[in-house]
Amino acid sequence: MSIHIQGPTEEQLSAINDKSNLVITAKPGSGKTFTVIEKINKITDSLHEYQGIIAISFTRKASHELSIRAKKKGISIKQSFFGTIDSFYISEIIIPHVKILTRKLNTLEVCTRLSDYPKYQELIAIKDGISKSAEELLLRSLEEGYIFLDICGETAHYILKNVKECMEYLKAKYTHIFIDEYQDCGDIQHKIFMTLVENGIVGIAVGDLDQAIYAFSNRYSKYLSSLISNPLFSHYELSKNHRCHKSISNYSLRLMGGGIDTVDESRIFKIRVNGCEQEIMQAINSKLPVIKDKYKIKYNNEIAILCRGNATAEKCCEFLDAPTKLFVDTELDRYSAYWARFFCDFLQCYYDESVYKIDFVEKYINSEYEPKIFQRALKLVDKLFDIHDTNLINEINDVVMLAKIIYPEYENAEIVKILTEVLSNEEKLLGFKPASQGEICVLTLHKSKGLEYKAVFLMDLYKWVFPFEGCSEEDYIQSLNLHYVGITRAIEVCYIMQGNLRYRQKQNDYFKAEESPFLSLNGISKLRTNASWDIT
Repeated sequence: MSIHIQGPTEEQLSAINDKSNLVITAKPGSGKTFTVIEKINKITDSLHEYQGIIAISFTRKASHELSIRAKKKGISIKQSFFGTIDSFYISEIIIPHVKILTRKLNTLEVCTRLSDYPKYQELIAIKDGISKSAEELLLRSLEEGYIFLDICGETAHYILKNVKECMEYLKAKYTHIFIDEYQDCGDIQHKIFMTLVENGIVGIAVGDLDQAIYAFSNRYSKYLSSLISNPLFSHYELSKNHRCHKSISNYSLRLMGGGIDTVDESRIFKIRVNGCEQEIMQAINSKLPVIKDKYKIKYNNEIAILCRGNATAEKCCEFLDAPTKLFVDTELDRYSAYWARFFCDFLQCYYDESVYKIDFVEKYINSEYEPKIFQRALKLVDKLFDIHDTNLINEINDVVMLAKIIYPEYENAEIVKILTEVLSNEEKLLGFKPASQGEICVLTLHKSKGLEYKAVFLMDLYKWVFPFEGCSEEDYIQSLNLHYVGITRAIEVCYIMQGNLRYRQKQNDYFKAEESPFLSLNGISKLRTNASWDIT
């Protein structure tokens, strides 16, 4: 669902009009892309004909969508660069300037894997710094016409530092550099960004605070944090949620310490039910027709029940009379490693009939620079997407080969082991399959990231459960962020379900339930409506 904004908010206008280096952090649904496009439009209006901007995303799909949005806005992108970070390194830094280093006009070939070239394998060490011997080996590889994708960032950084014409060229051609999803930046991407900024190209880094829920797996960026505290950068936070009903948006902001104290109409409800998960599901089931009618919900898969963990989710499916689709958390969901993220995306796209095979491959591989690699990957995807899901486990070697082609430098045996467990477990595997129109979605909060539903029911908001008893300060913050994510999945209405008993999985019993401290933070109780649902 796209976010429709009538005009920029005050916080968006502040970021759009500021001409300095910026770091923009955005909460879910806050119009991040809208703000970036408006800022690009404002910048390009004042550029000379020979000038442009750099707009970098981490996937080809994201960069393509950004360029399409720019064109629809009427922005002339002819002199600008819209693309992935690797394609920027190769097309704008390495290829135009390598001849100055080598003093040769060789035909250049982009090679995906260093491991296919034994005499250059030691070059992988330049990720940790470049020694004299590694520098000589790098120059030799470039003289022979090889650009290794594994180290294209390090190669580009070396050229930036050692070929003065390269920086002069970039400064003459580009006035600004935008990098989206900055929380995914690694060391070399950050170094190159800062090198460009320190040499006069205005830098705009855009990050997503929604990623904070993954801090338990070290998926938070010290580089994004470093920019926020860097005196060279002004920091703007986009907080107003344009996707949710305004009362839901305001409630989520008040939860985090912002927002306003009153609303005209509250669509956040705390619902009291006598009983446990079974009685809560019965109450939901009896209220569904009224809720669907009131909020114009046509299909059941526009409704979600969000839970803290798999145990509650399974209980909800057991007791809800309406058809449900259970999306269980797998270990793949909980890992931030590149291969884990890739395997999750592969399985989601495998089940999504709207995703074409070629589109999936184009998200990861540039067919222009890597035609042979692109064709190898497309051949594997063509085969794998046509296989019945019960046979995927028999083709796991091809799935792993696909990961090796796309992320050769991030090979991870532990993640392959987890993938094997997922492919061998029908329940976990089908958790990647979308719900049908008639099924209510039941899933964990972690699994819900990036999704949205017209109506959301939040479970497990009990003392000792959410947050966990005796948790550290960091765990508390991560739990609060996760609760924020749950609330902001709701577009039209959000119900916080409270029983007087809760199920304890370890003890396999029911215990007296007390509400989570999250429900009384920052005077938030004033922004919701309390009600009781009797079981009929």
